[in-house]
Amino acid sequence: MVSFLDSDRILVIAPHPDDESLGVGGLLQRAFAAGIQVRILFGTNGDNNPWAQRYCERRWAIGVEERRRWGQRRQQEALKAIAVLGGNADCARFMNFPDQRITNLLMKADTSLWDRLITEIREWQPTLMIIPTVIDSHPDHSALCVLLSRAAQLSGSPRVFEYLIHKPSVEISRKPIALRLTPDETEIKRQAILCHETQVTLSGKRFTRFATTNEFYYPHNPIGVPMKDKPFQAASWRDGILDLRITTFRRERLNASLLMAFQLSDGKDHRWWLPLPIVSGMVKVVDTIFDRCIHEARIRRWRGVLHVEIPFPETPNFEAMFAKLVGWSLFFDRSGWFQIVLSAETSKSRPARKTEGGQAAGLVLTSSPVTGLLRRKSE
Repeated sequence: MVSFLDSDRILVIAPHPDDESLGVGGLLQRAFAAGIQVRILFGTNGDNNPWAQRYCERRWAIGVEERRRWGQRRQQEALKAIAVLGGNADCARFMNFPDQRITNLLMKADTSLWDRLITEIREWQPTLMIIPTVIDSHPDHSALCVLLSRAAQLSGSPRVFEYLIHKPSVEISRKPIALRLTPDETEIKRQAILCHETQVTLSGKRFTRFATTNEFYYPHNPIGVPMKDKPFQAASWRDGILDLRITTFRRERLNASLLMAFQLSDGKDHRWWLPLPIVSGMVKVVDTIFDRCIHEARIRRWRGVLHVEIPFPETPNFEAMFAKLVGWSLFFDRSGWFQIVLSAETSKSRPARKTEGGQAAGLVLTSSPVTGLLRRKSE
């Protein structure tokens, strides 16, 4: 059974109004009932939701003013839901960043979002952070987790857990832990979800399915997730070349690209975009911060596996290096971001192993032991 200490300070980050109820409604009830200090940060107002707005407001044209008003309406729904869960409006903070544009801010290394997150974390000084998961298929959720992963490390590594709202279309190998809700807590969570009237109008059945007896959380791993998570298979770095191996579907050959967000050893941010051709060949590596071509990378396709070989003359900071495969989709991604890390084995001075293609493997994708768990009462 999950419990809290009186001294705990919980920080919940919700990319949009409704995520606080869908993903964290049960935990918030427990915290509010126990008198624990809680702050909820909403990344966006969810104002770029045109089809729901067209349906609810019976309008076709949606301009800036209509989106602003829609976002304000969704803010009020979130405050109403928080009240149902037992909290009050004072715990909510709306950061007002653009809906559906968090990935763009990440890829431009926009300092406004980063600075706001760091400021909020340092001011609140949480002992427990609940954040969207990096594997979520909604681009706002996964991109926000990339930023929060780094922010959590810089803030002294409080206990961090991730919640999943939009399941990716790839296998999830990480195992979640369950917060078991009572029937009363489950019903209160359902009532909180229903407060988001703009969303349940079109998706009521899908939304209320989140009101179940189990609420799942993934322990946040600050230095990567297991190698068998898809779509990334493995990575190696040797002699100035970073080699990524990625599993792809046939349909992902069209308009596919690779996003990379990382730091070098000097701590500077870098953001790269690589178009992925239908067949093997050379492609340009574009720096999306300065909008310029900086390298050429070699792309090799073989039996559903994509090999991406990128020049890396400097040693990257692999504890702050994320990559994401982007393919054709209507809205959601196939998967979220993946963190590339240095393994314990290759951190020692050992000869490089040979891969199937003969390439020396200096780095692999690994996991590390989880350092923090939600506190549980003893049996």
